Amino acid sequence: MKTTMRKLINLLGYDVTVQPIANKLTSANTKVVYIHIPKCGGVSIDTALRNLLGQVGQGKIKRKPMIASSLFEYDKPLNSLEQQADFSEFHAQKIREILAYHLNLNWQYVSGHVNVSKKLLDTYSGEYDFITLLRDPVDRFISNYVFNKLTNELEIMAPFKDQHSLTQDELIAEVDTILASKRGWHMANTPTMFITGRYPRDNADAQEMGEEFINNLKKFKVVGFLDDLADFEQKCIKVINKPLEIKSLNRTADLNTDYEQFVQQTLKDYFAQPETLNRVKALCEFENRNYLRAKEILG
Repeated sequence: MKTTMRKLINLLGYDVTVQPIANKLTSANTKVVYIHIPKCGGVSIDTALRNLLGQVGQGKIKRKPMIASSLFEYDKPLNSLEQQADFSEFHAQKIREILAYHLNLNWQYVSGHVNVSKKLLDTYSGEYDFITLLRDPVDRFISNYVFNKLTNELEIMAPFKDQHSLTQDELIAEVDTILASKRGWHMANTPTMFITGRYPRDNADAQEMGEEFINNLKKFKVVGFLDDLADFEQKCIKVINKPLEIKSLNRTADLNTDYEQFVQQTLKDYFAQPETLNRVKALCEFENRNYLRAKEILG
């Protein structure tokens, strides 16, 4: 129905974005920021929260325009995975600035693939209730990789959706290349970037950032875990003082053409192989430590 309405309006010469919003205004004291870490059930959560808190003209902070804005200011080569990873580090700083801009708009609900830092939380956590959801790092990495391979159209952020069908060997070779690169390290340590504002430089840096990760999470009003959504729902209800129902919206499951199913199965089978899985676990070592500690303290 939403697609049909959009097409009809387009025929009249207008462009609109249709998204859920609250049926009525909630208390002005309830202002929420949802930090959407990729592949942590975020679409389902954002939809549920936006249904209760979203207001007209206050849409989700979108990923593609943010990347385009960062690219506009970036003047270094982007010809290799290492160079593209350098851009990702630059982009991590820019998206935090975009979040700060939106927080200063005084919206009731702000959400998107944006990150925070100690300074940002110290500045705005008294005004906004910050919410996020964490997921087992290895599961999140694999899910993120598969989803990106099926949907990502940005070649500067591998893996991306190819213009032609790849063979099984080509798909596997790309996994090996990314796992051995700085891009693989970034993908594994994405939650740390979202909660601290930057990617760790190396193992030693990642270990030192563990304390910052936990201390920043302590400033969130709600920290949930994907394997216990019922607990997350109840914590959110206490914050927004409204009934909340998070419905499962699995975007990967909707990618079901023959080739998409082939890609999913090939990648899932390869990541399930002990040698490959151990490589992913090694990349996620410090992220997993952060996750388990967060569960112990905040779960």
